[in-house]
Amino acid sequence: MKQEGIYTGAEGKLAGYDIQYTPNQKRPLIVFCHGFNGFKDWGAFNLMADYFLQKGFQFVKLNFSHNGTSPAHPLDFVDLEAFGTNNFEKELEDIGSLLVHLKKESFADSIDFDKLFLIGHSKGGATALAYTLSHPEIVSCATLAAVLDPVARYGKKNDKLWKENGVKFVVNGRTKQKMPLYYQLVENTQKIKEKLDLRNLLKGYKRKFLFVHGVKDEAVPVTETNLVKNLPNCTVSIIEDTNHVFGASHPYTSTDLPTDLQNALSQIAKFFESV
Repeated sequence: MKQEGIYTGAEGKLAGYDIQYTPNQKRPLIVFCHGFNGFKDWGAFNLMADYFLQKGFQFVKLNFSHNGTSPAHPLDFVDLEAFGTNNFEKELEDIGSLLVHLKKESFADSIDFDKLFLIGHSKGGATALAYTLSHPEIVSCATLAAVLDPVARYGKKNDKLWKENGVKFVVNGRTKQKMPLYYQLVENTQKIKEKLDLRNLLKGYKRKFLFVHGVKDEAVPVTETNLVKNLPNCTVSIIEDTNHVFGASHPYTSTDLPTDLQNALSQIAKFFESV
């Protein structure tokens, strides 16, 4: 069954989440983190939840508190000010707040909190991985088209115009909205750069991690996986001829997962079952 909910995220901001779960069965839980310009109900993400439910997991998707949506408008970027002030520190806090919230819900008895897994897409992959690396209670993390060097991508201090103006705008390719990014993103990424030094942190862990990426990723080049492919606890899976969203789109009207996305999710399910 599916249940919608609201949790209190960073800076006390309310945000939505939903859980797909089988009642009266204590199952492992997967928490899914969306990416930049993303939200929990984007594209085929609801089909993803259905898929993992069938594979024996409970599955939670959250909207990050400052992703630009709101509980009343979970599919639309109605709060551009929040979007502009989002950063990794807030997203990491959101995950922790959500997990605390879930333990208080009526379905908590159906979750095995000793078997927690994270999945993140794109920028959300960096957040999910960073959270896992700083929280040993998370069994493992798998990523889809993840940013694996977030400091290099979001923490560059050499954009003088951005710093001087305090804000720059990026156009959302789907909605055509001009999305503000305040310079605080750079400053915050630098502030917590030790938590975001993912490759170096991965070296010190025995836990195993899976990274799935498409050869034709137009947003995060497949070469990003070079950062982790030689680490003994990291498995990299490259899918030929697929893009950043593994064949999905928004809106997504099919009742079947895109072939490439199903391939990726199948690998993740098997990986989680094995660790």
